[in-house]
Amino acid sequence: MAESYILLVEDNPDDAFLASRIIRKVCSDEILVARDGEEASELLQRMTGDGSYRLIRLVLLDLKLPKISGLDLLQAIRKSDELHSLSVAVLTSSDNEMDQERCFELGVLDYLYKPMTADRLESLLRRREEG
Repeated sequence: MAESYILLVEDNPDDAFLASRIIRKVCSDEILVARDGEEASELLQRMTGDGSYRLIRLVLLDLKLPKISGLDLLQAIRKSDELHSLSVAVLTSSDNEMDQERCFELGVLDYLYKPMTADRLESLLRRREEG
């Protein structure tokens, strides 16, 4: 079992590959990848069941996902008794101001535009650790 995880929720294989490379450069967390909102939701349910959700250091969440949107998944996370305090950052190409507002209302750490950079991820993880 890993010491900690970063959950990357991304449906585009190229974006997932690039984000994973950056994560590996910045930290030693195990990367869990979910390809759509439904897969992420099922993974989080399993991790809630066995308690391993506590090891999720950060969720990097795309908003435009098939099956369950990133915004719907974020709302479900915030409504969950167990998952509500997960650190979530949005990683998206959407510059929709309403999306940004809603995400910050739901307590995201940051709203990152693709492609993510190593500096931005390091800063985000530092902020998360500082509280």
